[in-house]
Amino acid sequence: MNYSEILSLSNFYLEDSYVLSIDELARSLIFELEAVLTKNHPQYEEPKNGEQYCYRKVLLRFFSADSIEWLDSSFIGFIDSTGDLDYGNIDSFVSDDGAYILSGDWGRVIIRGGEVEAVITD
Repeated sequence: MNYSEILSLSNFYLEDSYVLSIDELARSLIFELEAVLTKNHPQYEEPKNGEQYCYRKVLLRFFSADSIEWLDSSFIGFIDSTGDLDYGNIDSFVSDDGAYILSGDWGRVIIRGGEVEAVITD
């Protein structure tokens, strides 16, 4: 199942969201994102001048995980035209048989068990 079929993530567009940081803690993995909100999100606003999407700071949290397995990691940052650093996008995010499988320029990870939520922080 694609992430957009998960109710708590259905109003985000992660493929054009930017990964700002990734923190791994005991049984949890947290992606800090400059996330794209879709028009269906209750906090959606028209994009700012010069921007294509409505962006908000979001914590994408995986918690109470049974395991977190990195298949690949490459935390090479990219500098955008404004001088801000990011680690690319979440290019793929699927849920399969109780696991979340994510990949992007930053790597590939499988999170087994647990829950996921997206929390807007700004």
